[in-house]
Amino acid sequence: MRLLYSDASPYSRCVRVLIRHLEITGVEECIVDPMENSELLLELNPLGKIPCLQLNDGSSLYDSEVILRYLDHEFGANRLFGEYGYNWKNECQLSLINGLLDSAVALRQEQMRELEGKRSLFWTSRFEMALLRGLKEIEQSGVMVSPQLTIQQIGLACLLEYLDFRHADLQWRKVVPATATWLSGFEHLSMMKSTRPI
Repeated sequence: MRLLYSDASPYSRCVRVLIRHLEITGVEECIVDPMENSELLLELNPLGKIPCLQLNDGSSLYDSEVILRYLDHEFGANRLFGEYGYNWKNECQLSLINGLLDSAVALRQEQMRELEGKRSLFWTSRFEMALLRGLKEIEQSGVMVSPQLTIQQIGLACLLEYLDFRHADLQWRKVVPATATWLSGFEHLSMMKSTRPI
């Protein structure tokens, strides 16, 4: 298998963390710049987005959640997502974390528009407030207290470190101190250290 990813992408990082957690071997990790519209990426994903996982048969999977669910199904015995039925509370928590990832990336895109003189203070504030509200909800939900690793915890850790990486001025630790304490332990896991963006 071959994973096309960007080092800075929190979506890609979730996949890379899971690969290490499940100890999946034989995955070639290839850094690509999705903005360059490389022939390889567009051939595997017409949307030109990462991460994108090329399977051994040449077919590809895209959208990080699809890839995560595939890896959990094929290599993790469905421990992270479950196989039968739905736990709607867990699904909602996962949706919230995915939405927070979207807001964090959209906030980064707004920052980049500043170079063009087109940054919107309205959208910047909206994304920041959504992030802080969502983190409060996550802290109250108990995502962090599960004794077993969950896909929500992986997503949350990747989100929080992305905030530190791209949005250091967003003082989220003051808003969710228990979450900050949890991250201070989680971030030292080898799967987090080995995937941290430079």
